[in-house]
Amino acid sequence: MLPGWAFALLGLVVLVTGHRFAVAGMPVTTKLMDPHMEITLRRLPQPGDAERADAIVADARRLVAQYANVADAERDGYTKFLPNIELPQEHFTKAGFAREAWFGTFDSTHPTSLIYDRDASGLHIVGVMYTASNLATEAELDRRVPMSIGTWHRHVNFCWAPASVPMRDAYFGAHPKFGFDGSISTRAACDAENGSFSPIEFGWMIHVWPNAPTQAAIWSIHGDDEQHDMVGEHMHHHDGESVVATASAVLPIPLDHLPSATIASGDPNHGARVFAQNCASCHGASGRAGPDAPQLAGQGLAAGQVAFMVRNPGTIDVSSDMPHLAISDGDLADVAAYVSQLK
Repeated sequence: MLPGWAFALLGLVVLVTGHRFAVAGMPVTTKLMDPHMEITLRRLPQPGDAERADAIVADARRLVAQYANVADAERDGYTKFLPNIELPQEHFTKAGFAREAWFGTFDSTHPTSLIYDRDASGLHIVGVMYTASNLATEAELDRRVPMSIGTWHRHVNFCWAPASVPMRDAYFGAHPKFGFDGSISTRAACDAENGSFSPIEFGWMIHVWPNAPTQAAIWSIHGDDEQHDMVGEHMHHHDGESVVATASAVLPIPLDHLPSATIASGDPNHGARVFAQNCASCHGASGRAGPDAPQLAGQGLAAGQVAFMVRNPGTIDVSSDMPHLAISDGDLADVAAYVSQLK
């Protein structure tokens, strides 16, 4: 079944704008968590990040206590999306706070949505959601919530079902084709089903689960210690099932989002020897099938991108185990030249 936290964003867009709102690529460095979700990369910690994050969690914790009763949330203007459909997880959204966030104001006491889990005894509040416009820059997202701690996400590759397909069948079936959990994730496949494709749907979102047991769970997307959104694993959906591609098979960031460093031309023959001594133990011989690190061969990496990864592993993925290699600029240029020509 489609997660309630995701599908509820349909209501948010209607409340905020009265129509669908999709914006093309913005200057935020991201990677795919799965075919329908794009997430921000962790930044390196900066002074004050922990204190800012703790203040947001404290406000979220007070809100969770204040709105434990759904009736109190509704009295204060929060309304449930899809009121006639029960979801395992419900978002109660306040239109005024959604507009406030969309147009640039961040107030941790004004969450766009309150999140409730449903069980046999009713609804139980578990977290809050803050939002931002797709127009927000990476610096703006970081000003709202420190990106060394929190992970923003947004929905991508969304296929809207044609009007002739009932909503329950289109989005809520056991193996849906459409929507946030659908098997369709390309424009061509969407067109083939007479759907309407949106490459980026809605704005940026971040969840806070203030009473979760660990820091990682408090700031996770789904409310648990979901390490896969931090270590470069991608989730691929096929016929309703999920398959994890290990970090050794993929780069921790899409190639077109990977920065490039200025690097001199190098000698790939000498670079092969430097690579064998310093890199092959993790990335595999000739950059293939590394046991604990991304495969480098055949990725289309430019020399400058290789150099950037070597010098800045934590910038690409803060959970990376890659050490800072103490190699000279000359050796780095040679390694970069070698890796960039691996097929």
